[in-house]
Amino acid sequence: MTAAPWLMTISRHKTGVFAASGALLAFNYWLAIVRPQRMTCPPGDACHVDSPAMRVNRIIFWTSAAIYAGAVVLVYGALLWVRLS
Repeated sequence: MTAAPWLMTISRHKTGVFAASGALLAFNYWLAIVRPQRMTCPPGDACHVDSPAMRVNRIIFWTSAAIYAGAVVLVYGALLWVRLS
């Protein structure tokens, strides 16, 4: 591991890293999905639910959530597979 020594540090603290990432994704869910529905912005404003900026925010959020879920399944699934082998 001389090429990427920081990888071992992250590996030792993977639960904390995934917990912090999940918390940030939960906060981003509130910012990108919940909050725009509660705001009363007229159509055409950047803060309106159907504005292009809000659509891009939702696409980025759901892409991030899918990557996060895939990483969690891959990491903890690999650990389970190694333990069972």
